[in-house]
Amino acid sequence: MRLSTKLLFLCALLAGRAYAQAPLPPLADLQRQYPGQQAAYVDMRADLTVEIRHDSVQVLAHHLHDMVHLGDHSAGYAYDQVHSSHFSKLLKLEARTLVPSTPGLSDKYKPLRVTAFKDEFDMQDGVFFDDTRATSFSFPAVVPGVRTITDYTVRHPDGRFLLPFYFGSYVPVRHAEVTITAPKGVQLNYKLFNAEKLPIAFTKKEQGSSVVYRWVADNMPAASRDADAPKPAYYLPHLVFYIEQATVAGKQQQLLGGVPQLYTMYSDFVRRIQPHDSPGLKHRVDSLVAGAATPEEKARRIYYWVQDNVRYIAFEQGLRGFVPHAAGLVYERRYGDCKDMANLTTEMLKLAGLKSYLTWVGTRDLPYKYGELATPGVDNHMISTCELTPGQYVFLDATSNHTPFGMPSAFIQGKEGLLALDGQQSKVVPIPVVAPARNGATDRSVVTVDGTGLHGVGELDFTGYAKVNQSYALGGLDKVQEPKYVKALLERGSNKFFVDKYAVQNLAARDQPLRLTYDYRLQDYVQKLDDELYVNLNLEKPLAHDRLDSLTRHLPRANEFAHTDHTRTELVVPAGYEVSYLPPAAQAGDAAGPLNFRISYERQGDRIIQNRELTVNYLLLPTQQFTQWNGVVDKLGAAYREVVILKKKK
Repeated sequence: MRLSTKLLFLCALLAGRAYAQAPLPPLADLQRQYPGQQAAYVDMRADLTVEIRHDSVQVLAHHLHDMVHLGDHSAGYAYDQVHSSHFSKLLKLEARTLVPSTPGLSDKYKPLRVTAFKDEFDMQDGVFFDDTRATSFSFPAVVPGVRTITDYTVRHPDGRFLLPFYFGSYVPVRHAEVTITAPKGVQLNYKLFNAEKLPIAFTKKEQGSSVVYRWVADNMPAASRDADAPKPAYYLPHLVFYIEQATVAGKQQQLLGGVPQLYTMYSDFVRRIQPHDSPGLKHRVDSLVAGAATPEEKARRIYYWVQDNVRYIAFEQGLRGFVPHAAGLVYERRYGDCKDMANLTTEMLKLAGLKSYLTWVGTRDLPYKYGELATPGVDNHMISTCELTPGQYVFLDATSNHTPFGMPSAFIQGKEGLLALDGQQSKVVPIPVVAPARNGATDRSVVTVDGTGLHGVGELDFTGYAKVNQSYALGGLDKVQEPKYVKALLERGSNKFFVDKYAVQNLAARDQPLRLTYDYRLQDYVQKLDDELYVNLNLEKPLAHDRLDSLTRHLPRANEFAHTDHTRTELVVPAGYEVSYLPPAAQAGDAAGPLNFRISYERQGDRIIQNRELTVNYLLLPTQQFTQWNGVVDKLGAAYREVVILKKKK
């Protein structure tokens, strides 16, 4: 399934057709209008024309962006790219720098055309092949006061695959405009996102045999660039438009409009799978499920076999980005992309007598639901879904090697799956968010005082998505890299921390925690004053300083998965000492909030036991919860400062 977010955002910022470059206010006035900004878009435009060509509905799109450079560091915007692919064929590209004839003024310009363009495939990390191409170039003579123009035309040979138009960017936008001209026989629909409070003007009028749709927005502020923010589609204002019906050769042709229409398109893609018989596939399934006592065990064995034996290789080329290979072919080749692995898993489950469905899903890079936007832009991934009992769905993404059976891959939590029930019927089902109790780290250790240092022996378990991440990290390390990674993973107290020995267990056992047993030394950690020892058992202090400033941060914060971390630290009271002070229990936050913790201390014989539980419970933290988050962080930081005091016996 085509990963579309790259095109959706990057191409959408290059909006408009070639227009006359109107004069601007003097540079000094623009710098006062946009204080602190290195650049601003004068124009971001797109002018689309829907065309009926032979038996197809196509779209010709003219794009333009016109940027004025304002700051001394605006040369960072001298580089630009235009993307194209099977679904958006680049027909024409021009780029130029407009240099004011009079420095500081913006009434007349001298054009400097870009002549050097570099055209190459633009592949994302982890993608073996992608037919998306990037034509990149650099504008000459970029200094404050100049304007840079990108003007290009693309043809969309299939009117179902259109890109959204973004009204905003990471620099201010003086004017943004999109027009769509369509024949009267074309039924067009659209959705605006993140634009509820914005003055985006819309008009629709007939011109002869056509209808012209027009959206205009002026004076859009620059978007924030906050760390760990969600993808731009979550917060940048944008317009998604799609063609529902068109009159082609005198007949009404249904393109999009709702889930049934989208599924009709997807099921047509599935019907294009070229048959490939593989007798070995049925034999493999029979051998895998032999002796399995339950349907769940059958499904588990098949899923793990695909994870272990089929290599994920992403391949995107035209409609091949939507049409899976036959299960038998994928089985024989032992490699495939997400839709190939989904098709193989689905067919193997069916051969085992289990209900299973090819399933389309949008990752969390995309904010849309099928009920609000049923277009190819709503999803970018494919998995298999097994229905063990009526209404009980298990989402199986074999591209995620270490994800255990029963858990969806982390990047589709909370989204929706479109299940292919048969050739005509589909069903949208919610994909659950995995509870924090199923993900996280559990650390159990016994520490003894050694002079002013500590010696610790313990074990660290990772479960759920925390295990998935650590399994990926550890599985790719050699014997030189692994000890360094483990030391960084276990490090606590200070940089005077040394791991004497460790062992990794259950790396390949998906249904067991990933376990690290360890033996460490921590030097110069215990504070000694006269006849007292001061020991802070909070050897690690996660989130101690993780306050979120709502005055400087304006976007929500994204989190890969919710998790609960447990720490049990047993301090052996040294001989000749007694406990003088034991910190009180502390807790803050509630189970429904984004953050909560509990820390307690107790004396058991010659040991002091600290138990700590810390839960991060969100996938997307809205700005409205920053105050609540900060309140818990403040109390957590105070609890971390508490120390155990041991006094020498008299």
